[in-house]
Amino acid sequence: MHAKPSRRQLRAIERQSRGGAPPTKLIPRRRWPRRLLIAANIFVAVTLVAVGGAYAYVRYRIDSIHTVAAPDLTAQGNQTGTNKPVTGAAGGTAENILLIGNQSRAGLTTPADIQQFGNPQLLSGSLSDVIMILHLDPKTKQASILSIPRDLFSHMPAGSPVLSWEKIDAALNDGVNGPDNLVKAIQEDFGIPINHYVEINFGGFENTVNALGGLRMYFPEKLYDLESQLNITTTGCLQINGAQALALVRSRHLQYDPPGYNGPVSTWPYDPESDLARIVRDHEFVRVLLSTAVSKGLTNPITLNSFIGAVINQVTMDPGLKNQLISLAETYGHLNPNSIPETTLPVTTYNGYYYRGASMGDIDFPVQPNDYQTIAKWDPSALPAPVAPTTVNVLNIVGSYNLASTTATALQADGFNIGTIANGTIPANPSETVIEYPTGGLAQAVSVLDKLSGAVALKPDPSLPAGTVTVEAGTNFSVVGASTSNPTTSPTSTASTSASASSTGVSPSTTNPPTVGNQTPSSSADNLTPYDPRPCPSGAPVKTLGG
Repeated sequence: MHAKPSRRQLRAIERQSRGGAPPTKLIPRRRWPRRLLIAANIFVAVTLVAVGGAYAYVRYRIDSIHTVAAPDLTAQGNQTGTNKPVTGAAGGTAENILLIGNQSRAGLTTPADIQQFGNPQLLSGSLSDVIMILHLDPKTKQASILSIPRDLFSHMPAGSPVLSWEKIDAALNDGVNGPDNLVKAIQEDFGIPINHYVEINFGGFENTVNALGGLRMYFPEKLYDLESQLNITTTGCLQINGAQALALVRSRHLQYDPPGYNGPVSTWPYDPESDLARIVRDHEFVRVLLSTAVSKGLTNPITLNSFIGAVINQVTMDPGLKNQLISLAETYGHLNPNSIPETTLPVTTYNGYYYRGASMGDIDFPVQPNDYQTIAKWDPSALPAPVAPTTVNVLNIVGSYNLASTTATALQADGFNIGTIANGTIPANPSETVIEYPTGGLAQAVSVLDKLSGAVALKPDPSLPAGTVTVEAGTNFSVVGASTSNPTTSPTSTASTSASASSTGVSPSTTNPPTVGNQTPSSSADNLTPYDPRPCPSGAPVKTLGG
């Protein structure tokens, strides 16, 4: 444990940052807060290295970060992707950092916050309001962000205290093991290796904004959300505090006041995209947050000390990430958050879903090959190179006549050796098509996934023998690269492509993948609506939002 710096030492550090003799290896003053971890839920952690060369002070503060180990994290350098390992000039390897915004009310203490967001004693469960993955590539010294919609219907890891299939955000609801359980779910269901994680709760997020003195954002229209308690009563460039910022980033039931409309709030139209639109707004919010940090001078150690003291107790990360914060600053200190790509897994939505008799509410279905094309573009080292399984079993889990046989015939035409063909249990209608794979068999699952289009998901099954993959044929999918299509898919939705796999193990783009209700899959790119908030224009007058 390092000794706490004295006031004299802090003053010396401050003098150095103002132009005195610089300490050795001083990181340029304005560069560290404008790079790297561009998500609000890890913003607190990265600012710990903002003082650059003042290592004694930085290490003292880093020692204060709360850590919880996650045994299921993938060790750096053990990525199984086709481009592994991505190694930088300094010998570092590519890594993925899971950014978790925990909607736990822990850390909320004021009566106003408890009234607005909920009592932490009554709402003690944990769900991940924000799921982002930061990819860092030391070879190019670049970063990129991938967001996973919290409502994406996914298999839960064995031993989870929730149902076997849930929205992906439910994986966090496992007490102190929640981050590790979410890590495991992402790795098992999407094949994305996670090397580190960092988590922040409601209180930490609110304190982050308040410690900066609030943020300024431009609101083109008035906004309202009854559930998150967002209430933007005027337009223009507004100064918002921590509670208002939290209401904004949590807003999934947004209503907006159209131009020229004079009706009451209750008649305002709703944003039709719900959580998907919220992800886009959150990406925009993060850019404003970091720009504000730069302007408020977090390179000043006295300001930084006050900021960290307000938020440090609301942040948790794995010990490995804490130990490399300073080295990350040295490697990625040049990054500009405005130039870092941000993408989101494409999905389609289904309202009022029931699975095995249990109500799941409104959920998102995956869309292949769109999802895995997005992953491969975001992190080329994430997905393993496809390896053909020894045997592919096919089960019919929706009851459609001859579905298992038809699917097996199409897969056989694609070169797979078919094993068991049978009827399985019908869990729901509609139902995702599931590729079950044995321990260590992710590459075989990707090989089969490469030939399926539509609502297709992955699920590990340790009971399967090595080399065997089982396809549970559901609704709204087709087998690509073969002459026979799934009979549950209309002819206009049947996709076809070359039988050869790409270098990432994901087939080239298909046209109109089969979807529930023939929906168009959501975009992987951020597309702001006319009413979405954004950075304030330069020189715009600032108004204070009441509340």
